[in-house]
Amino acid sequence: MTNRRSYATQSNNGDIAVVGGGLTGLTTAYYLAKQLPSTAKITLYEGSDRLGGWIRTDRVPVDVEGVGGVVSFERGPRTLSSNHLSTWKFDDLVLYDLALDLGLKVFTPPDQPRYIYYPDHLVTLPPAGSFAEFCREPLFLQSIWGGLGFLLRRMRSRAVPIKDMSVSEWLYEISGSRAVAENVASAMIHGIYGGDIDKLSARSVFDRFYWAYYLPNMGSNLRQMTMREQTFMSELSQDPQIRRMALKARGALLHFGRAGMDSLPKALADVLEATPNVEIKKGIPVRDISYDMETEKVNITTGNWADEERQHLENKTTTSHDRVISTMASQDLSRVTASKLPSLAETQSVSIMTVNLWYPKKHMKPRGFGYLIPRSVSREHNTERALGVFYDSDVSGAASPDEPEGTKLFVLMGGHYYDSGAPPPSESDAIEQAKSLLERHLGIPADTPCFALSRFAKECIPQHFVGHNDRMMQADQQLRDEFHGKLAVAGGSYSKIGAMGAIRAGYDIAKQTVGEGGWYTTGLESLEFPEPFVGVPISKIPVRRFRQLEQNRG
Repeated sequence: MTNRRSYATQSNNGDIAVVGGGLTGLTTAYYLAKQLPSTAKITLYEGSDRLGGWIRTDRVPVDVEGVGGVVSFERGPRTLSSNHLSTWKFDDLVLYDLALDLGLKVFTPPDQPRYIYYPDHLVTLPPAGSFAEFCREPLFLQSIWGGLGFLLRRMRSRAVPIKDMSVSEWLYEISGSRAVAENVASAMIHGIYGGDIDKLSARSVFDRFYWAYYLPNMGSNLRQMTMREQTFMSELSQDPQIRRMALKARGALLHFGRAGMDSLPKALADVLEATPNVEIKKGIPVRDISYDMETEKVNITTGNWADEERQHLENKTTTSHDRVISTMASQDLSRVTASKLPSLAETQSVSIMTVNLWYPKKHMKPRGFGYLIPRSVSREHNTERALGVFYDSDVSGAASPDEPEGTKLFVLMGGHYYDSGAPPPSESDAIEQAKSLLERHLGIPADTPCFALSRFAKECIPQHFVGHNDRMMQADQQLRDEFHGKLAVAGGSYSKIGAMGAIRAGYDIAKQTVGEGGWYTTGLESLEFPEPFVGVPISKIPVRRFRQLEQNRG
């Protein structure tokens, strides 16, 4: 285990289990092993036969019309958000810490043009395209009154509402327009959550944008952030190497170049497998988690179902641990705890159908990051219930050394559209649907020869519905009542979703666990509403670039 930076360690030689071998679970186990003494035992449970969760980079031999080679496909997340302009969240600092420890090279490509498909064509978003042309688009013309309404309401004093609202309800509240939510916000939410703006919580989903509307403007030399974020930023920014990496980022996205996105979970797994006090149990599904009042420990029961009714387990094993950290989806944790956490039973996730396509021809689409599709686009123009299309040949860094030139596209379909009761397509039908979509939107004939892969990701994106924070506070109390603080949770079901959110969640729960009194943390304390805020001088934020400071240095 690398010791690039030392930590204060806990003397308790405990036995800790981490449930879930996705990015959150791997990061949690890594930081626990780094911070706890070598006499502590750490067990990582993963139900499938591979680690890394939804992150997966496949390198596939292809041959299309005589053009062959090995092509890399990102089957899940393809990039990470750099946060390089944000003074609200500093999750990227954990990535840089990991990259330095693990020897991973992080690439920060320049920003690419982004598009929204509305109502029947691609609209180039500023600043990539002509602002004059953008102002003539229905997307702009229908939203301009919402922008004016926002400015007028912004001039009035605003108290933070106690009641949570949906994204669509809140945007109407602050703008007086439905168009902003329908045409712009729904597209953005499709690309991040795959979710429904009528159900998702504005407070949880918008976070920084939500609070910026209510918090007072503190001038150009101060930035508002939570006290928790200030502490986190101050701690990690002490490392000069992390500071240098954070200041190097110039674009909105980060990736690992040819190594691919799965180089991060693989590197974490390699370190954990080589750490003597860490045991990884793959292919070991967790079926039950319970608290033993006599031993004051948490029991984990594993095994495979012996029948279709799921009444009997074969290879059943029960192991006791001093502490358990679950990174499972919240609804799955509710199920394996025998409904002792009813607040988590109310949570949901959406399923996504993904299609990767490779064409042995370059420049088959406009240059850029890709485009998102708002829910206001008519069914005629989106019969496939698509969420967006990403231009992987322009954005994703993963590429085999001998990868032939061509066009790589990644199509997202489903999400909340699949919640309506209509079944998702088969994986073979999904490929045909993706081709039809690309023909209609990008003019690529559906019969154009290509190589394609599809994947149905069941319940892969947690949905933070209205009242999310309240449910998490109820779950916090239920964890204390039923498990006496010995079971904690982390991951996108509770806090920020996405790959960057996953590594931050893993870092946070490990840090809380080994800290003073952290042996009884639930992982949900930080979601209490509202958190205390503080104004921080920009001179005290050494991991972000500010125009004023750069001018002073000049």
